Amino acid sequence: MQPGTLELLILVFIFLGLQAWWIIPLVIKNNKLNKRGKDLRKEIKQLEKLYKK
Repeated sequence: MQPGTLELLILVFIFLGLQAWWIIPLVIKNNKLNKRGKDLRKEIKQLEKLYKK
């Protein structure tokens, strides 16, 4: 193994960890918003059907 390989691997893992630290909460929040939007659209369709009658 060449000198510096271990340090490079540690640096890469730290970089990936920091990226995941801010990307994962964004993805989770986006999924929650999408789910809420789908629920709202479903409720709107139900109300539209109710008032059309």
